[in-house]
Amino acid sequence: PNGCIYFAPYNAERLLCIDADGNVQLIGPDIPGFCGRYRANGVLASNGCIYFAPCFANQVLCIDAKGNAELLEPEIPGDGCKYFAGGVLAPNGCIYFAPCSAGRVLCISAEGNVEL
Repeated sequence: PNGCIYFAPYNAERLLCIDADGNVQLIGPDIPGFCGRYRANGVLASNGCIYFAPCFANQVLCIDAKGNAELLEPEIPGDGCKYFAGGVLAPNGCIYFAPCSAGRVLCISAEGNVEL
């Protein structure tokens, strides 16, 4: 939404951002975990935020329209790859991610609330 391209960390500890001029930087908080933090592509929501479902990480990663990144509560319990595939933006404004080993569908409401 702000002309930048964002890559969620798979093995890295922070997001990679490439701006419209081709400048590359790491942004956002340090994300705990190990290999495979985020695997699927992010989904751009109607509120201008991009959401990434965790694979081996424990929280949803959100980038707002200004390029600020944060980890959203609640932490998602479980071991293994929680969410492997990309999400879908539904007509109701919610984003849905199908589970891998998480055991339940992950929903991000149109307001940006994480629901399991």
